[in-house]
Amino acid sequence: MIQVKQVLQCLEQAAPYELAESWDNVGLLVGDPETEVEGVLCALDITEAVVEEAAERGCNLIVAHHPVIFTSVSRVTADTVTGKILISMIRKGISGICMHTNMDCASAGVNDLLAASLGLTDVENMEAGEGGNLGRVGNLPRAMTLEEFAKHVRLSLGACGVRVADGGKPVRRVAVGGGACGKMMGFAVRKGADTFVIGDCSYDIMMKAHDIGLNLIDAGHFPTENPVARGFRDLIAEQFPDLNVNVSDVHCDCISFY
Repeated sequence: MIQVKQVLQCLEQAAPYELAESWDNVGLLVGDPETEVEGVLCALDITEAVVEEAAERGCNLIVAHHPVIFTSVSRVTADTVTGKILISMIRKGISGICMHTNMDCASAGVNDLLAASLGLTDVENMEAGEGGNLGRVGNLPRAMTLEEFAKHVRLSLGACGVRVADGGKPVRRVAVGGGACGKMMGFAVRKGADTFVIGDCSYDIMMKAHDIGLNLIDAGHFPTENPVARGFRDLIAEQFPDLNVNVSDVHCDCISFY
């Protein structure tokens, strides 16, 4: 019998809590650690649709990247989005484990998976974040124009589109930061990157990148972090080969381009 706490321990070993940023909320956020796991569904977020999918697929544990309980929650009621999700999970007997910035920082975590998705080689730590473990930097097998690389990023991540700030350089050495990592561009520059691929950023960050001569590609929050869902699946399936472990089919990017 495999219990929730055993899956949690597996994930903790891969992404220890001490790697998480101080403001984060990670670990088992919903459920009983003693519950027997019937199946696992992996996703970037725990949404109402993901909870329904888990129930339909016989999965009573969801492993996600973004915390289902993040900001301060003073009550759980059906008139809030978070409340609806939590009530649904509890009614259906579904536990929730969330590994956020600890999985961003971990070896073979979000940023290593993002670098691998883009085909980077000689990948090293960008050394950003509170513990110096956020972001990765690597090299392309061959130099590309910015336009060519932007198309490569879009196709590799399955993004609907990318936003680009042209720093005026060909693309050879690439830094990556899944999610909102635009303010870490100084670390990318110090590591010799000519290009920085991130999840989302504001106009002023795009302008700053342009001004300092750093190519910046905003590929979207979901596309840059979603590879972690497959990472969760592979990690759990390797440790528990007899367990039914799936990646969500219904969870997708909430942002579209027209």
